[in-house]
Amino acid sequence: MKIRAVSRSFYPVCLLGAFLAALLAQPIVTSAQEKKNVRMVFVSLAWNSEIPFRTALARGFFKQQGLQVEPILIRGGPAAIAALVSGEVDFAAIGGAQAVLRSKARGLDLAIIGCTSSTTNYILLGNKQTRSVEDLRGKIIGVTGAGTYSEFAMKAFLKKNNLNPDKDVVLRAVGGTVCRAAAIEKGIIAAAPFSTEDGVRLIKAGYSVISNMSESLGIPQNILVTRNEMLEKFPETSKRMLKAYIQGINLAKFNKQEAIKSGYEAGLQGESDIVSAAWDLYAPGLTSDLSIARAGLQQMLDEDIRAGLVDKNFTLDRVVNDRILKLAQQELRAEGKLKQ
Repeated sequence: MKIRAVSRSFYPVCLLGAFLAALLAQPIVTSAQEKKNVRMVFVSLAWNSEIPFRTALARGFFKQQGLQVEPILIRGGPAAIAALVSGEVDFAAIGGAQAVLRSKARGLDLAIIGCTSSTTNYILLGNKQTRSVEDLRGKIIGVTGAGTYSEFAMKAFLKKNNLNPDKDVVLRAVGGTVCRAAAIEKGIIAAAPFSTEDGVRLIKAGYSVISNMSESLGIPQNILVTRNEMLEKFPETSKRMLKAYIQGINLAKFNKQEAIKSGYEAGLQGESDIVSAAWDLYAPGLTSDLSIARAGLQQMLDEDIRAGLVDKNFTLDRVVNDRILKLAQQELRAEGKLKQ
């Protein structure tokens, strides 16, 4: 209406229209490139999965990138994926890639954009009679449940150590940490995998360490995921998010004292001696810059294809999108902020 009121000739209208169009277009471009407030979902409050984010949060790395990040806890990978796909959250930190691989194969818009770990963050513990890998032969091993990451990890670990998970042992769904520990104590199972923090507590209680899977199984347990739509619509925001996260994980991996201090400052809880001992177990398995652990992911995909859970023509390139991650890594190296 205002343009019509002041226009007396075609030429001035064109000039004014062009000026206003250029003026109005600028905020639209900016909003398409920037999203200052982002929401990120987590499926656990365990130190080994949370420490990179919490370190970045406490040290102000997100703020330095102009971002305000709201962490949201949702128990379970499928529920977290549902929140991500629906657009309720922008990014997700998920344990185990199976749910992402299978969901992507079904056509959901998901992309693995980084790996916070390149190995499996479990400690395999046994009873007093089960102290080595060979001792597992003929025994019952407890896992969280059928189709869970703990089951997949145990099968992969057994195969790597020349044990047939279908013939040489029995894998039994037992439940969570308390149930698995009680099952070992009562002799129902001989061994089971545990998170590093739970593992440290149980080691102190006399359980035997069969293997630190952070050192023995190169399959990433913790990954970062988003939608391809997010990467395309907000590439600059995605890059800044990843830059802050990389700085957090780099510090978490190489500076134990500062990492644990930052974790406490950002809200993580736990007994200091347990937290310290657990860091020694999981830190070697952290990536230094979120690089994609392709070999481990491919192993997971191959297993799903063999099991008929994913089409044989599905490839890793359809779910991994690390283009923006590589840009974030390059910028941090150029800025001298990425320790190798």
